[in-house]
Amino acid sequence: MVFNANRLEIGCIRNCVDDLLILRRFDLRSHLARAPVIRSVIWSPPALGMIKVNTDGTALSSPNVGGCGGVFRNCRAFMKSCFTVPFGQVFVFEVELLAASMAINFSWKNGWHRIWLESDSSNVVHLLASRSE
Repeated sequence: MVFNANRLEIGCIRNCVDDLLILRRFDLRSHLARAPVIRSVIWSPPALGMIKVNTDGTALSSPNVGGCGGVFRNCRAFMKSCFTVPFGQVFVFEVELLAASMAINFSWKNGWHRIWLESDSSNVVHLLASRSE
């Protein structure tokens, strides 16, 4: 079994530390996918009385099966709620926008009218910023 896996040298892993450790454990070679840009990010809590929601969405390729989710935290970094939603055929931008939209909807329904929405999609951020006050 390990011999057959070692012969499969084509393709890339998804830059996951766990995958890399498993491959190294079995002394298998890997070809890491190149990340376009790597940025260090530090989570900051929202101001008192606000809820911060971090959203993310992904699809295996565009269009393909995808999903999105969000995590809601208060000013003390305590998790208030979270959500995940699987989707069928979606584009990456579409699922990122759906994640932001669902987070806004969920916040409003829970009476959280002062939110800080964070998304790793610059297109979603620009779209929402151009529509806000």
